[in-house]
Amino acid sequence: MDDDPAETTPGTDAPVDPDLVPSQAAPMGRGFWAVMALIGLLILLIIYAQVQGITKPVSVNLTGTNWTLTYYVNDNGAMVPVTNGTDVTIRFGLENGTILGGHSGCNWYSYNYTSTSSTLALAHDSGIRTTLFCTAPGVMQVESTYLKDLENSDAIKFRSDHLYLYDPTDKPLLIFEQTKT
Repeated sequence: MDDDPAETTPGTDAPVDPDLVPSQAAPMGRGFWAVMALIGLLILLIIYAQVQGITKPVSVNLTGTNWTLTYYVNDNGAMVPVTNGTDVTIRFGLENGTILGGHSGCNWYSYNYTSTSSTLALAHDSGIRTTLFCTAPGVMQVESTYLKDLENSDAIKFRSDHLYLYDPTDKPLLIFEQTKT
């Protein structure tokens, strides 16, 4: 029974089955590298398509739409979320390129405006605001910064129920989420 390979103890001089010995891997040929190149190209195209979707202006009819501010650029130049309890909204009038307005945190505001698929121009001399003073912490600061950012906006982009307003250097200033009415 000592000659039976099935009964030998591992680690001893047991005979080795040639079918169980790993063979050397085949070298990677042209086909492998062609497939890898196509996969790399596909990944680049996917990334490029995503970036183009973000940066290209999408024509959207803003008339009669309502938006709630979610992020704004503070006085330090950082994009920050709107603090809880601060209600900042924008509504575009029913006639394209006429009046936009909303709640700026404490007060109400409105401006005449014109827009194209990628630009927004406020008529700064048309701005009307109420002049209440709110005592809630931070609300007046958010309101002041929001109105400054709004007046400095000149480009508009839309994506996935979000409205982005940019300054002349293409830096995002305000991000709104569409309000379902």
